[in-house]
Parts: sequence; structure tokens; C-alpha cells
Amino acid sequence: MGRMRCLWGSDADDFRPERWLNENVVFQPQSPFKFTAFQAGPRTCLGKDFAYIQMKIVAAVLIRFFKFEGVQSEKVRYSLALTLIMSGDGLNLRIKPRCYISEHGFTSK
Repeated sequence: MGRMRCLWGSDADDFRPERWLNENVVFQPQSPFKFTAFQAGPRTCLGKDFAYIQMKIVAAVLIRFFKFEGVQSEKVRYSLALTLIMSGDGLNLRIKPRCYISEHGFTSK
């Protein structure tokens, strides 16, 4: 369902995080019945909120210390499985450490 054009439009295959932002650039969640990663209704996943908190913490720490650049390669393809996985080499990224200013001066980690 996460790639269905009838739900997300003709650009359903494209990575467009802005599709979840409203005109004021504020996060606007979609219906849980439209994006069913955690199910919807009375049987919503009990760990959903915890999973989102973990994801935000990990993303914040990684973005704080590293720069991520996509490596141009073949188009990303998915394999059908119990969970949606990328086939082939997956998503190729170039990761570089960020430079930052510490209390003792300019350093690079």
C-alpha cells in the first residue's frame, strides 16, 4: 500500500517527505487506514509511539554526527516478503563525519 498510485498519486515511488507537510510546513499525519505499517482502528500497534520515539532519537544522533549523501546507482527495487525489503544492494549512501566545534577548539570526528 505504501507505493500504490491510487492512494499516493503518480509519484508514489518517489521519496517526497514534503507530502506529509501542510501549507505551513507543519507535519500533517495521514490516516492510519491509508498507511498501515502499524495497523489502524482498535488494533493499532501498542509499540507505535515507542517506535517513533526511537526512530527520532536515532535519526537525530546520526544526523548530528554524520552527513549522508545518496550514491547514484540503479533504481531502488523492492522484494516482496513479510516486511518490505530492498532487493539487490539496498540503498547506497556515502557517509561522512561532520566537523564540529568543541569546548577545546575545532575538531573532526
